[in-house]
Amino acid sequence: MKSLIAILFVALLGVFSCEPVEQEETEIWWINSARVECMGVGPMQCLQIQKTTDLDPTKWQLFYDKIEGFDYQAGYIYQIEVKVGDKTEPIPADASSKTYELVKVMSQEADPKLMLTNIWKLIQVGDIENPTLPNSEEALTFEFNASEMTYMGNTGCNSVRGKIEENDGSNLKLGPGAMTRKACMDMTVENAVTKALNEISSYSVADRKLTLFDNSGNIVMLFQAAD
Repeated sequence: MKSLIAILFVALLGVFSCEPVEQEETEIWWINSARVECMGVGPMQCLQIQKTTDLDPTKWQLFYDKIEGFDYQAGYIYQIEVKVGDKTEPIPADASSKTYELVKVMSQEADPKLMLTNIWKLIQVGDIENPTLPNSEEALTFEFNASEMTYMGNTGCNSVRGKIEENDGSNLKLGPGAMTRKACMDMTVENAVTKALNEISSYSVADRKLTLFDNSGNIVMLFQAAD
């Protein structure tokens, strides 16, 4: 009888020892302030993460999964501790084999780059104050979107749309814009705006005003928040 019990005990021990042991570890991640468009099983919005000790704005990676317990809000850069585990089988072919669970939020800070995002009314370009659209009292406006890295606006006679090539919260570089090609009787404002757009090197946002500077620190454009 004792021999039979011993045999059963050894058999059960062998069964349990064959079961996979779930492996878990914790990692420190940075989470960027905006989701970006990405392609998983279909079009979706992905978080941007990096698994580095020191934040590097050039090393964001797309994250296609979800982090259980993490209440993400756009506009903030997070540093979080994440518990990473193995999923139990079966796992769909198009799914991650890992689970992700928030352990704690280590820091949450507003992203200064997003202060650029707004619709802005142009109140000065060069020596011209409060420029307006031709034959109108309507102010020229520009919209900057720091999350999508785009800009668009009125140049006086035409409109322009393009990509923001650099924005680190202080330095700003606009890429070449696609413009309409209308001709107006007076191109003074148009020429001043297009010249200023090519000279922008940095910016500041304070008191609902956006100030754009050239690389010598001279003001080239001044805006007031439109809303």
